[in-house]
Amino acid sequence: MALVSANLLGLLGAALPAAAASPASSSASASVGGVYQNPVTPDDAPDPDVISVGGQYYAFTTGGVNGHIQEFSSPDLVHWTAVAAPGALVSEPGWVNPGLEWAPTVTDFNGTWLMLYATFDEWLDAECVTEATAPAVTGPYVNNASGPLLCQPLLGASGIVYGGDIDPDVFVDNGSPYLLWKANPGGFQNRAVIWSEPLAADGESLAPGSQATPLIEQDQSWESTIENPDMVETAGAFFLFYSGGNWWDSSYAVGYAVCAGPNGPCGKPSTRPILASAGPVVGPGGEWAFLDNAGQWWMAYGAWTSGSVGYPTGARSLRIDPLCFATGAEGGPATAVVVGPTASPQPLAQSCPSTDPNSQYQMVASDGGLFAYGGAAFFGSMGGRVLSAPVVGLAVDAGTGGYWEVGADGRVYGFNAPTDGDLDGDRLRGPIVGIAATPDGGGYWLVAVDGGVFAYGDAPYFGSAGSLLLRSPIVGMAATPDGGGYWLVAADGGVFAYGDAPYFGSMGSTPLNRPIVGMAAMPDGGGYWLVAADGGIFAYGDAPFRGSTGGLTLNQPIVGMADDGDGGGYWLVAADGGVFAYGSARFEGSTGSLTLNQPIVGIAVS
Repeated sequence: MALVSANLLGLLGAALPAAAASPASSSASASVGGVYQNPVTPDDAPDPDVISVGGQYYAFTTGGVNGHIQEFSSPDLVHWTAVAAPGALVSEPGWVNPGLEWAPTVTDFNGTWLMLYATFDEWLDAECVTEATAPAVTGPYVNNASGPLLCQPLLGASGIVYGGDIDPDVFVDNGSPYLLWKANPGGFQNRAVIWSEPLAADGESLAPGSQATPLIEQDQSWESTIENPDMVETAGAFFLFYSGGNWWDSSYAVGYAVCAGPNGPCGKPSTRPILASAGPVVGPGGEWAFLDNAGQWWMAYGAWTSGSVGYPTGARSLRIDPLCFATGAEGGPATAVVVGPTASPQPLAQSCPSTDPNSQYQMVASDGGLFAYGGAAFFGSMGGRVLSAPVVGLAVDAGTGGYWEVGADGRVYGFNAPTDGDLDGDRLRGPIVGIAATPDGGGYWLVAVDGGVFAYGDAPYFGSAGSLLLRSPIVGMAATPDGGGYWLVAADGGVFAYGDAPYFGSMGSTPLNRPIVGMAAMPDGGGYWLVAADGGIFAYGDAPFRGSTGGLTLNQPIVGMADDGDGGGYWLVAADGGVFAYGSARFEGSTGSLTLNQPIVGIAVS
């Protein structure tokens, strides 16, 4: 984060969907290990560096509006207390501008605690990197340097002039320390660059004869600058995390590159950030990846809270969320996923979702047109054909990879999926509103607006709400993972469970801002989500709340949702085909910018 900024551009917008403060209920909060809720401290604490020493966690952060570096400690990642207030942790020489110290990183060099941080050199009139040392992790840290460790107002490369050096990160590779940092403020004329250079063995100077190597530069639409490098090695790769956008607004976000080593080369596997503004969480950035005492990866970061963005009234408070890694599929680049940003209670003990980059989903429109993304197969559709009734739902045949479209009259259309029967020609008391497939793809259920259930193929019939007097119409259904039951959901959020489907709760007795339009079940059958037309998400059982569009103004209402196959995330789809991805669900495309013949009515995962 550059406190002294120049040539920074206006809002470019991090292109991830926003989450909402919609109510959520989840038994996951009872998981062993406790519960955390962001922000973990209300204090202004951007640019955190979190380390574990002797079982205790320490967070070194920028002092924000007050300047100076501060330190917090926690025994459990949940409860944080101040170790040193801003101004009390580091003593500095006269050449450092008082109050301008930020972005600290702390490393143990054989019992000497070395803090590198960014400051402003009054004599050179430039942003620089300097160092302070302490005998203990809690300080006090003393800067005895006669000048900065690194300060290159003019660093030329490829004909581009880079000015200023900030945001240091120390990465140790097989005992050899490296300094990573950001140079140049950013903008179209002066692109920001992340650099790397070997350090001396004690970390207090650059290695003799070493040279700086550029790793990545600002080159994507959401990056009005790039800064705050943080490198870790895991999953067989070197991951370089960085922040981009403007730290003072919602454009700030976190991206990453995958490198061959601390000197690169590096490549960015995605054109989108992996952590961005979401609902009450605004401008997440200044990230730091760290391992907890149980060996689980986390990402610490600072972010504003919606409604309190900007100094002096706002605070970029300290937050954490799980960080997950996976080796690349079929030799592809390794991937990283942040399960956040979150603002509701979350379990500390989490299992990482799959980070398979080949997320696949299909959407269907009411005219039967089908749209496939992320490598999902297209076997044809009813688009352009004459229908006896509009299409209302979509289900995937797990056995063949094909899919079924179902019309409001109960007619089923199979594409590379055998049609095991339908209601075409049968008189219905109300239209069909949804379809769910059995786990083996050998059958499916149809559900009508009155709660009537119709089973075909190897799909067993377990009961229905067809004989009940409903307060609100049925709008969808979901099957249990073993095919031994199913849930129906009504527009008022009422949930009806049949077979081995457990009942975990509902919104049936709670006033809603907008009606429920669909549901999705956890792959383990231990929970489910309900989604409303405004994109509000309601989570039950072990289904985690990953975010929603409940606080956004949508172009078109949400019409359905699908889980990503491992319970780590989900997609919401709007009537215009806009797709919103949360948790480990990856955005692979949408029809949000297209002109559709008919609105989208459903989404399914292949």
